[in-house]
Amino acid sequence: MGSPQVPIDVDPDTGIWRTDGLAMVYLPRHFLVNNHVAVEEALGRDAYRPILRAATEKSAIHWCQAESSTHGLAPEATFRHYFKRLSQRGWGQFSVDRLEISGNRGGTISLHNSVFALERCGRSQIPVCYMFEGFITGAFTFLLRGTRPDQGAITVSCTESMCAGDGIHAHCSFEFHA
Repeated sequence: MGSPQVPIDVDPDTGIWRTDGLAMVYLPRHFLVNNHVAVEEALGRDAYRPILRAATEKSAIHWCQAESSTHGLAPEATFRHYFKRLSQRGWGQFSVDRLEISGNRGGTISLHNSVFALERCGRSQIPVCYMFEGFITGAFTFLLRGTRPDQGAITVSCTESMCAGDGIHAHCSFEFHA
């Protein structure tokens, strides 16, 4: 097994972990997934999904802004870097399969070894990786704002169109567009 591919700095006084200046938390996968499932069960998926999407979208935009500034990356490079870093941090292996920026078209992202799909062990009847929809809408919103700052309000939608959590598909797939 390889070592983490992201730089991790640990403050000796506080114990806070940082990567590229952003505070991080390292925790067991089941802890994250079990908390996610508990909230979904308590609120219901229909109520939880938009709350989660708004929070993860906001976080993705914040992360992209910080990384763009830290590394001097252009908007598209930041978008791709975001999914590379998610992959390096253990969420699963993301690949940007299609990206069409002109005309706000959108794209397709594949995800192999999703933390949510792996924890379901192929027993899910419905897509379980919808948390990543907000990750994707946030990153694409950042990209569009960076390439067309004068275009006004941007609304990006994303849908998990295929999920490996069902035990049938080898990976998850997400379709997104503005």
